Amino acid sequence: MTTIRIVFILMSCLLLTGCWDRNELNEIALVRGIGIDILNNGQIEVSVEISVPKAPSGSGGGGESDGMAQGSGGITLPTVRTGRGVTIPDALEKLQEVIPRKIFWGHTEVIIINENLAKTGLRDKMDYFMRNPRFRLHAFVFVTKGKAKDMLGLETSLYSPSEVLTDFSEEKVMLHVTLINLLDMLNSGDAAIPMIKKVPPQKKSKPTQTIPFIKSSAVFKNDKMVGTISDKLTRGVKWIQNDIEETQVTVNSKKGEGYISMTLLRAETKLEPVIKKDGKWKMIIKARTDDDIILNESHLNLKDPQNIKIVKKALEKKLTARLQHALDKVQKDYKADVFGFGEAFHRKYPKQWKESKDHWDEIYPNLEVELDIHANVLRTGAGSAH
Repeated sequence: MTTIRIVFILMSCLLLTGCWDRNELNEIALVRGIGIDILNNGQIEVSVEISVPKAPSGSGGGGESDGMAQGSGGITLPTVRTGRGVTIPDALEKLQEVIPRKIFWGHTEVIIINENLAKTGLRDKMDYFMRNPRFRLHAFVFVTKGKAKDMLGLETSLYSPSEVLTDFSEEKVMLHVTLINLLDMLNSGDAAIPMIKKVPPQKKSKPTQTIPFIKSSAVFKNDKMVGTISDKLTRGVKWIQNDIEETQVTVNSKKGEGYISMTLLRAETKLEPVIKKDGKWKMIIKARTDDDIILNESHLNLKDPQNIKIVKKALEKKLTARLQHALDKVQKDYKADVFGFGEAFHRKYPKQWKESKDHWDEIYPNLEVELDIHANVLRTGAGSAH
């Protein structure tokens, strides 16, 4: 009898395994992106781009779709739902009321913030996401001039809007800022966050049939958005932040009467804070870069070492101008320390920083900055001679 009972129990367990995960799959909605807007009445509107998992056919579950379009692979196509409230937690509670499944935040890839909301201050809004263990600290953060909800609702052809923005961020051509990065920046000083806009749709396409992309950057001073910088100036900021991994630079050699393009192999930027004997503070930015020539449309024979020196000087001049323009706009105009100058002084001169940190907002805009740029051309390419 004992043997029969054991066999019976084992057979019962096998019968139970067919739908072991059905309830979990059929009870959650996966959030891929979050959009936060502020309405004219001051209320907060939180929108989410969600996908609903569906139990695979043959698992024993019917897998209702909750009225959402069914995609392949057991996941419904993304859709957008919205909740409104006086705070973000209040809006999220209202949001759950219109979603028949339990919201799961662990797959959140992006958080998009409306510009008008960003101008009121980010710290309190982002504090909720940073304190709540349900949210991913590695989700990418963006600012948009239009409604964040509209960005999540774009009808991309291959990917969801959140996936498109994640791919752009991971390429690291422009700024890439995660929640944890933003927390560090807000705690140590000011911040810069990538701004997104819509690619103009093709003719005869609906306005929503397009994709979002990273176009510029939003600059924050003391928690609030104070302005924007172009993609060109953003690259200068990335150089100073030692965040350049892949880029091409084109210079125009007057002597050679044509353009020469180079691709970056390596780049390193170091901040060297100095407190001089007279008590004045100074920042030296040392940037080093190794490059290969990938295009020569000039008349220069690049097998001649003297011509390589000409290209090298042209490259250093262009990089210096790029970094100086970024400094002029961000340091002088916006007075925002997105470069980490204050943190660099704090590390090297902790005693002096402690005495002066309360006056950093007065010191920083007038801080003397010296650019020390050194470029090295490694290879000229097989077809470089003319």
